[in-house]
Amino acid sequence: MFFLCATPIVFAMLARAFGAPIPFEMSGLTTFASVSLALAVADSSRRISSLSVVTSGFLILFCAAISDDQNAVILPLLWMLICVWHLVANRWERLDLAMPDSVERTWSLRPRIILIALIALLIGGYAIKGRTPSSKPFEFGFMPTSGGTGWSDPAARRGVGSGDEAIAAKDHAESFGAVDSDIFLESTESTLFDMFNDSLGPPKKKKNVSERRQGMNNENVIPMHEKAARTDQGAGSFSTERLPAKKHTHAKSVLSTDIVQWDGPTGIRLAMHRYDTFDGQEWSQSSNLSNPTLTRIDIKEAPWFFDPASRDSFLSEPDAVSVGLLKIIGLDSQRLPVPMLTSGVHIKKIDRQDFFAISKDGCFFMPGRIKVPPLTVIHVANALLTEDDIREKLHAKSELAATVPHMHSLEPSTANLINELVQSAGVRALKPTDQLASCIDQLRTEFTFDRHADTAASTLREFLQSRQGGDHLFATTAALMAQKLGLPSRLVTGFYVRPDAYEITAGHSCVQAEDVHVWAEVQLDDGRWFEIEPTPGYIPPHYKPSWGLLARKFAVAHWPLMLGSTLSIFLVYLTRRIWVDLLLSTAWYLSGFLKPRQRTRLAVGIIEARARVAGTVRPVGQSQRAWLEDLVRPDSNVAVVAKRFTDSADSLFFGNSNELAHQDSLQLVSLLRVRTIISLKHKTTPSV
Repeated sequence: MFFLCATPIVFAMLARAFGAPIPFEMSGLTTFASVSLALAVADSSRRISSLSVVTSGFLILFCAAISDDQNAVILPLLWMLICVWHLVANRWERLDLAMPDSVERTWSLRPRIILIALIALLIGGYAIKGRTPSSKPFEFGFMPTSGGTGWSDPAARRGVGSGDEAIAAKDHAESFGAVDSDIFLESTESTLFDMFNDSLGPPKKKKNVSERRQGMNNENVIPMHEKAARTDQGAGSFSTERLPAKKHTHAKSVLSTDIVQWDGPTGIRLAMHRYDTFDGQEWSQSSNLSNPTLTRIDIKEAPWFFDPASRDSFLSEPDAVSVGLLKIIGLDSQRLPVPMLTSGVHIKKIDRQDFFAISKDGCFFMPGRIKVPPLTVIHVANALLTEDDIREKLHAKSELAATVPHMHSLEPSTANLINELVQSAGVRALKPTDQLASCIDQLRTEFTFDRHADTAASTLREFLQSRQGGDHLFATTAALMAQKLGLPSRLVTGFYVRPDAYEITAGHSCVQAEDVHVWAEVQLDDGRWFEIEPTPGYIPPHYKPSWGLLARKFAVAHWPLMLGSTLSIFLVYLTRRIWVDLLLSTAWYLSGFLKPRQRTRLAVGIIEARARVAGTVRPVGQSQRAWLEDLVRPDSNVAVVAKRFTDSADSLFFGNSNELAHQDSLQLVSLLRVRTIISLKHKTTPSV
């Protein structure tokens, strides 16, 4: 019991020792839950059991009260239903102790009570819906991990003063790091908003660059008497004060080396530029995929801007959508690094269509700006692609495989090396998907990634000969091999979100300058592009297969084993009576060390098991003696042995003897084999 209560505290200490601290409130609530569970386990008295119910109820209600999720109210409802079920069971236990004259059993009684309780709770919840005041965030550091004035903790997440969603310094702000917030400070930093200030007096001179901005009123503007400190880091707490101070303090800016911060899945790629034409040395973009006007769609009163080309297919499957958060830190570009198949973007309070556009190469960017302002949080919605879609919609184009326009710009020796790679990699595969996977696997296994070594190749020909080079050469080779297979491809540059870059306390991944990466994309028949990762050391994109596809792939890969297993199972089924009889006989042979009563019980169990295999089951309510007499009646010799066995068993269990009356009484087990029982059954069954 003590170990169960102390487990959360021990884990919290170990987590802090290893640099991944657990928030204080989470450890406290987990400890409280462990104590409640320990009280329930050590149920030595009714008081302890009642105390366990009370503590668990308080924990459920408290967690539901402080939760930001609207569905948290389901937990108290479930807890109440469990309590009702417990009360019903407790009533029946007390009724059993009262020794009633008769009990009428019905399968619908308990479910009916639970259903009535559920309906009552739902009606009560609907009656008070909207009549109670909504909960508001605390304006002070309620717990150490909430931030606030006098508290700071490395496990701070998104509490007051964390800076991830709000700044709690409306009266006297000394720092700002809020994006996705309603608080705006006067600053000379690049911004998305042009906020009206109706303060009296001459306007202050600012050195803002003229860029496209969203007009806003001044209710959220905080006039500044001096330059505000800035924080780029995504940690859970800031070192500056969050509540009004007695005197002005001069906080230092907390700068970061991050390019962007990503709140979403790791091991993915964020695309910045795309190129579809290769002249043998350089990649460029020839086709024009630009679109200056995106489609605005309001989702839950939030304006989203979608690419018209992918809007319909994107919105038709809302379950196959992933939404992540991109926070711009040190990205000196107007382009938005977004994942594959991104269709829509959203920035809080931005409702102008001219703020977003699609560039010539198909990437999202913000026109009319020099760069995206630092600390801007962008909501990114991208579609999820499955392996089934790729296999269904990826087909080779014979005209592209025959011409391969990029091959004409290569040296003959380089083109021959690529042709040899394609032939050696995809010679056994029949479908384009498998051929492409073989080519990528060959690059990842037979080539070495080395971007900075002196021996690394600098040209494509050197890379193919030495099989060592940078990721741009891996991506170029993969794109050319895909085109040789008849699959349209292009080169992509951007950032790679490393799995080890995820910060537990901040809740996001930090993308650094060294995370710049190059990869390739291949086009499907419906116009969508999907990523391929030929560079070893980088996690390839995962396209989730369906259960049907997994079954087919397993069957193709292991068909000899499956065929042999099926035949073996079929043979075992045909000879099941022999195997069962053999196993039961072995168990009986090894039971010589048992006491007479135990061995007699085993003998009855073996005979009944053999009878079940033979298709003869002892009827419910019929004694073993009567059943055995009916079973062996057709054979007088076996009937004599069966009577001797039943007499000895009755004497052993109901008499004063501890030994069998006849030493050969257990001979019946050896006589009543499965085949013998089947023959007795046929003799008993009257012929038609």
